[in-house]
Amino acid sequence: MRKVYEGPAISALYGQLVRDFGGAEAAAAFLDCSKGTISKEMAGHCSVAPAHFCALEDELGRWPITEMLHARIDPSKRGGEIALLARAAVKEVGDVPFAVLELLNGGDGQATVKEAREAHEALGRLLVAMEGAE
Repeated sequence: MRKVYEGPAISALYGQLVRDFGGAEAAAAFLDCSKGTISKEMAGHCSVAPAHFCALEDELGRWPITEMLHARIDPSKRGGEIALLARAAVKEVGDVPFAVLELLNGGDGQATVKEAREAHEALGRLLVAMEGAE
């Protein structure tokens, strides 16, 4: 039986939190643990410690893993890891056209790069979860 904080979707979301925080070294220093522990959690070689993902979520001001876990008890958000990741991917992909239009109308490319990167990463997390579910 899997613990709720194991699995490819949790590892992918945690990996994104770590990258957004500044990488494994920065996260390890913040969490007062080894870089190896962070790397193992990101790779799915060990369970992601709730104290680790909660601290990073709080520091970054977004809660993707907590929201996924909350969906287990909130009937309006049920659908499992893949459904949650799919919704996140659709949201991120939907932001890209507006950023591209802004670029085409003379805006700077930073918004386009940001939105495209976020969409790419969200789709990557979805693919990892889907491939792990097969």
